[in-house]
Amino acid sequence: MPKIAPKQVSETARESASAGAYPAEIRPLISLRFVALAWVVLNQFRFHLGLHAGDRSGLVFKGYLGASLFFVLAGFLAVHLLVTQEAQGRFRYGPFLWTRLIRTYPLHLVMIAVMAVLMIAGRVSGAFLPAGVFDWRGLAANLALVQAWGTVPTVSWNFPSWLISAEWFGYIALPVTAWIALKRLNPILVIAGAIGLFAVAFEVAAARHVLFTDMTAQIGALQTVPAFLLGAGLYALGRRWSLPQGWSGFVAGVAGAWIVAAALLRLNDLFIWPAFGALVFGLAETAKTEKPALTWAPLPWLGQVAYSIYLVYLPVDIVYFHGVARLIGTPTGALAWAVWAGVFPVILVAGVVAHQLIAKPAAAWLARHAPFGSSVDRSDLFAARLAAVTQRPN
Repeated sequence: MPKIAPKQVSETARESASAGAYPAEIRPLISLRFVALAWVVLNQFRFHLGLHAGDRSGLVFKGYLGASLFFVLAGFLAVHLLVTQEAQGRFRYGPFLWTRLIRTYPLHLVMIAVMAVLMIAGRVSGAFLPAGVFDWRGLAANLALVQAWGTVPTVSWNFPSWLISAEWFGYIALPVTAWIALKRLNPILVIAGAIGLFAVAFEVAAARHVLFTDMTAQIGALQTVPAFLLGAGLYALGRRWSLPQGWSGFVAGVAGAWIVAAALLRLNDLFIWPAFGALVFGLAETAKTEKPALTWAPLPWLGQVAYSIYLVYLPVDIVYFHGVARLIGTPTGALAWAVWAGVFPVILVAGVVAHQLIAKPAAAWLARHAPFGSSVDRSDLFAARLAAVTQRPN
C-alpha cells in the first residue's frame, strides 16, 4: 500500500475543513467513547471497600451518565457511517448491522462464560447469589442481546452488557432515526425535539420513582431513543453548517467544563444531559480543522479498545477484590484507597488483552465470513429505500 505523505494528509484536512465536511473517521469522538465508558466503570466502584467514593465525589456518583454520553456520540457516529457509506454507494443495512454486532458480541459471549465459571465457584464456596441473576431466562436474553429491552427484571450474567444491548436497539432503530434527522425535519427541530423527548421521558420515569438516565435492565434501551436522535440531529446540523473558526474547541471546552462542574455539584440530570450534545458537536467540529481535539496518540486507540475495557470490568472486579480479601483482609485508610485505585489499571490491562486476543481477531474472522455476500440479498431493497431517505433535499 503506498504511503501518504504528511503534506497530503494536511492538504486533505484543509480541503475537508474548507468544504465543511466531516472526515471519514471522526477521531475526537472515538476518543470520547473511552472517556464515556471509563466514567461508567468508575461509577460501578462507588461502594467498594466501604469508602463510599460516590458520596465523596459527584464525578464518581454521576458516572452512570457516561452511558448517556456514549449513546449520544454513538448516534452521531452511526449516522455519519451510514451517510458516508451511502455516498460511496456501498451502504447496505444488513452488513452495517453485522459490523456493529461483531465488534462486541464475541467478547460478550466469552464474558458470559467467565461469569458462569465465577458463578459455579461462588456456589461451591457457599457465596450468596441474588435470585434471577444467573437464571435461564437471563441467559437467553443475554444471548439474544435483548436484556436491556425489558425482557428481564434485573441485570444478569454479564451485567455490563446491558449497554451494548441498548446500543444494539439504537442501531436497529437507526433507519427511522436517520429518516427523521436527515430527511423529515430541520436539524434544529430534531435537536430540540430530542431534548424535549428526553425531558418528558425523564419526568415520566421520575413519576414512577425510576431514574431514566440510570435505567439498565428496566428497558434501558429507551435511553437510546432521545440520545440517538440528538446525535443524528447534531450530525445533520454539522453537514449543513459549521461553527466559526476557533469556536469548536471553545464549545467543547465549555460543555465539558459544565458537565464536570454540574456532576461535582450533583445537579439534576435534566441540566447535564443536553450538554452531552454540545460536547459531542464541539468535538466533532474540531475534526473539520487541522487540529482536531483529543487526538493525542493513545486516546483514539483507547477509544477503539473501550468496548473491551468496559465488558471485562465485572469479572476483574470480582477476582481482584476477592483476591485482596484473601491476601490482606479488608484494607483501611490510605491502603484502602490505594487498593481501590489499583483496580482501574488492572481493568485497563485486562481490557487491552481481551481486545487483542479475543475481540479483534474474532471480529476479523467474522468479517471474512459475513453472512452477507456480494450478491443481491434482502437487505438491498431496504438499502435502496434508505438511500433515498438519507439524501439531503435539494
